[in-house]
Amino acid sequence: MKNFLKSILLLIHYWFPIVVGWSIILVIHRATGFPISPEGQLLYMLAIWAAYSLDRLLDRSGVMRPHWLTAALWIGLFSAASLGAVIFFWQSPQTMSVMILFALITFAYRKAKKIPLLKTLLVAILWTWAGMALPFQNAWQFWTVQTSLPLVILLAANAILCDFKDLKSDERAGVRSLPAMLGLHNTTRIASFLLVVAAVISYEQGRMGLVVSSTALIGLAQFPLLLSLDAVGPLLADAALALPGLLILLHWV
Repeated sequence: MKNFLKSILLLIHYWFPIVVGWSIILVIHRATGFPISPEGQLLYMLAIWAAYSLDRLLDRSGVMRPHWLTAALWIGLFSAASLGAVIFFWQSPQTMSVMILFALITFAYRKAKKIPLLKTLLVAILWTWAGMALPFQNAWQFWTVQTSLPLVILLAANAILCDFKDLKSDERAGVRSLPAMLGLHNTTRIASFLLVVAAVISYEQGRMGLVVSSTALIGLAQFPLLLSLDAVGPLLADAALALPGLLILLHWV
């Protein structure tokens, strides 16, 4: 029973980025006022589902998964990719072109993990760009500093914190992540600094959901050993990252 519950927790952790994607859509909608395309929103969330299912299937970190969990990841990948492909061919040429670029970047992601900071920047920029391009049909005019800057910084800091759980496997594989190069203490300082910057910019822009998320992640960053726990640590970080969407949905911000 204990192993089954742990596997359930792993699956929630693997697919929770879909919830983060939903939150990002609401954050961008609130900041820009752009109308949300239902098809684009679904395509964005399917892309996240497919990308994270594939990433876990390719993961060689040594985490033992039961057969049913591996099967669930394959089903998730096939379902998301199949439905996403159908929607893809109904999109505008601009959206189709940017989707192809996103796919190429996703396939290069595992190689990018070996280059210090590149993976962190790719994750932050790709999430923000895709969050603007797909749900809002704004493929190549995504970047406005006011809308994107605090979100990119927040996502970059979260990516750094989520690397804590991979510290031992990164050290064995020679992956030069920040925790592997600098240790948990120094990496915590860097992530906390980025989160403070994100909170200050968000506060100045009146984006209180991002302020709450930044503050929650600053608190979590002070417990690096907790963030280092497989599934639990990154799930807590992603839950903090999804707070703005929940607060917007509840009309609390």
